[in-house]
Amino acid sequence: MKGQYEIGYVLNPESTEEDVKKVADSILGIIKKAKGEIENVDEWGRRPLAYRIQNHNEGVFTFIKTDFDGSVVANIERRLRLSEKVMRFLVLRLDDKLKKANKLTKKWQKIDKNAKKTKTFPQKEKKDEEELKIKNEVKDE
Repeated sequence: MKGQYEIGYVLNPESTEEDVKKVADSILGIIKKAKGEIENVDEWGRRPLAYRIQNHNEGVFTFIKTDFDGSVVANIERRLRLSEKVMRFLVLRLDDKLKKANKLTKKWQKIDKNAKKTKTFPQKEKKDEEELKIKNEVKDE
């Protein structure tokens, strides 16, 4: 069963453009052999790191969005782990997060539709009640 994944990795800043392409090509080759689809390859280039990794303050960032079978993840992670130029990597499955986000979006749309039908918004009612309380307190003093 295919799933949507995002692969992100950080290369040593001393890497040449050839090294960056070699690592990307090896990952893309694994995906293509597994009959996966490559949606997007996003090369961010050299960026500062949040903290030092292997005595480096910068790294070369690359992100790949793909669709492939989950059994390929172990092979990709192994290839990234064995590469000397890769300082850090992460493989994320996006399907679960997208489903949750879509459910929340649908829920919010239902709330908005109900609010428009009744022509009242829950947040506005709370603000009105608070304003009335403050006005009453001021009058009582």
